[in-house]
Amino acid sequence: MKPLQILLVDDNQTFLALALRLLSSLDDVEVIGWAYDGFNGVRLAEELCPDLVIMDLGMPGMGGLQATRLIKAQHQPPLIVIASYHDDVERREHAAAAGADAFVSKDEFEKQIAMFIEKAQRPIR
Repeated sequence: MKPLQILLVDDNQTFLALALRLLSSLDDVEVIGWAYDGFNGVRLAEELCPDLVIMDLGMPGMGGLQATRLIKAQHQPPLIVIASYHDDVERREHAAAAGADAFVSKDEFEKQIAMFIEKAQRPIR
């Protein structure tokens, strides 16, 4: 089975380093790229065709919600998990309305990401 290919999109370099370290320690997972803003996240999602995108909610330029909408409009879009330090009902609702498959608080990322990866590894396409 090929590894689950993940694209990280976040302007917070500390969070990217944490996510890379954590995801690199998991079996059957490969981080195939990362971007620091929504513009490049959309471009890389189209070029790399990841299975899963972990997307920051708030970034300069194009934020995570707009990027999520654009990625979900692509042919065979990946699963998208929105990650944010700002976790409330309104943000979760906006993420769902944009087409995100899940929302995770960055404070809980390390605990919850395995669940999302397991979901993404199930054959859904």
